[in-house]
Order: sequence, then structure tokens, then C-alpha cells
Amino acid sequence: MLRGRGVIAIFIAALFCTLSTSNIGAQEGDSAYVRAESLVVVEHDNFSHDSDAYTQGLEFYQGRLFESTGLRGNSSLREVNLSTGEVIRSIDLDESEFGEGITFVGGDIIQLTWQSEVAYRYDVDTFEVIANYTYDGEGWGLAYDGEYLIMSNGSNVLQFRNASTFELVSTINVTLNNESLSNLNELEYWDGLLYANIYHREEIVAIDISSGVVVLHIDASGLKTPGGEVLNGIAFDATTQSLWITGKYWSKMYNITFIEPTIPPTPDSDTDNISAETPLQEINSVYSTVILAILLISVPVLLILDINNRQKDTGIGMNLKDGGHNPTDAGVPK
Repeated sequence: MLRGRGVIAIFIAALFCTLSTSNIGAQEGDSAYVRAESLVVVEHDNFSHDSDAYTQGLEFYQGRLFESTGLRGNSSLREVNLSTGEVIRSIDLDESEFGEGITFVGGDIIQLTWQSEVAYRYDVDTFEVIANYTYDGEGWGLAYDGEYLIMSNGSNVLQFRNASTFELVSTINVTLNNESLSNLNELEYWDGLLYANIYHREEIVAIDISSGVVVLHIDASGLKTPGGEVLNGIAFDATTQSLWITGKYWSKMYNITFIEPTIPPTPDSDTDNISAETPLQEINSVYSTVILAILLISVPVLLILDINNRQKDTGIGMNLKDGGHNPTDAGVPK
């Protein structure tokens, strides 16, 4: 049977394990995934945009604006005057092809097609086709990070391709707040992050391409012009350090930045809501404090009880040794 010290040791070990488990669980929950920072778009300027253009790709090259348009029979690659929205020059795709995303590699433009499974490489000054590449599946958005071409196909998967041969090198899955994120559309690589329009949403996400994790989740609502369709087209102009967006059939292009949303304070606080929204780490902190308090109170009490029990045991032992309280032998045969 366990004596006082054994009971105390087991009690302390049990409390320690409980406390450690709660802390470990909190740490694992906190580090399980990266929650994307929520931002909103701020408009700084706008210019006219061709409202007949079904925009599929948007890109700046040395301060010049280039655009890819879609729909079979209307797909094109064009250079556009940013200030006026007028088309400076253009080349049409075959009527069976549906133009998609574009990007630059050096002085070459690469343009995807939606379901024709072919990409075209053009000379920027002449729009002459200097190469073409085949691929499996659909083509949506395209960007260049200085090493690889990054391609979307409407799923949650990004493809990394050789910038010279267009051969597939690797893929990565994209997640937003630990959930798979599909419908990645037009792409732009800027300042170490891959920005993507989300098809059918007025949202932009910024993706860490080393992990596929969305680190910025941007609300771009409120900019769509009358008669316009979905947001599609994002491009960074390195000569002016400005970011621009537009959409399918939009009559404007917008120069934007991102800021944190402003949350207006509520006049009356709701205690129940505050309790319900208490962060998990605060709950674990309170839980740990309570356990520690129980530990600090219980151990001295158990030690006192143990000392008293030992004193009683010692007294009994001494009485037995001096023979003063041995039980009677009456009636027992010798």
C-alpha cells in the first residue's frame, strides 16, 4: 500500500502531465497553419479601359502595357496606351482558340490558351510567333518569378515550368487558412509573392510559392464598372512602382494599394460575445494557472498529513518495543 510520499509523487506527476499536455495542445493548435492577413483595396487613380475587352491577362514591360483577351473568335494579344485605354497594336489568335494569361521572359511574351493546350512565344516588338509549346489540360494564368514560369489551370494547383522549354518541373497545392483554394486565375509575381485573382470572386490572394500558403487575403470589391463582369487582370509597373487591376469588360483600370480594414468600435460591449471570442491561448493560460494554484495548495497539505501520520507510527512503534502495550496472552497455551 502506498504511503504519504508515494501519493504525493503520483499526484504531482499527474498534475504535471495534465499541465504539459494542455500547453502542448495549445502550441500545436497555434502553429498548425498560417492564417492569411485580411486587407482591403484602396484606389489611388484610374484610367480608361476598353469595355469590349474580355481581359484574360495583363502585364507591364518597361512601362508599356500589354493585354491578352479571350473568347473564341475575339481572342487577341495587344499593346495598350495606359493613359487612354486605346489599342496601339494587336494580333488575333485563331478563331478556334481562347486567349488566356500572359507574362514576359526577357523581351519575349508568352501567352496561354484555355483549352487548345498550346502556348505561344512572341517577340515583344513585332508580335511575331517565335515558338510554341504544348501542355496537358487547361491554361488560365501565367507569371514569371525570374526562374520559373508559374501557371494556373483553374484548380488549386500551381505548375512550375521551365522558362525556355515550357516543360513541367514541379507543382504545389495552394491553401487559404488551411483550406484548399481553387479557381486561381490571372497571376502576377511581385515583391516575392504570387498574386492571383480568384475566378468569380472580387478577391485577390498573395501566395508564398515555397509553401503554397496564402499569406494575404485582399477584398477588392466595389470597383467593378457598370456592364463589367468578373475581376481579372493584375499587373505591376516597375517603372512607376504601381499596381494595377481591371476586369472583363471593365471600362476602367485602377491603380491600387492594400491596407488593413478599419473596424468601427461598438458602443456597447457584449460580455457574452467577448467570452465566446476569447482566444484559445487565453483559455489555456487560465487553465494552467488554476492547476498551478491547486498544486501549490495541495502539496503542503499532503506533506503536513504525511508528517502527522509518521509521528503516530513512530509512537506506536516505541510503545511496542517497551512492552507497555503488548496484547494480553491470557488463555493462550504455553
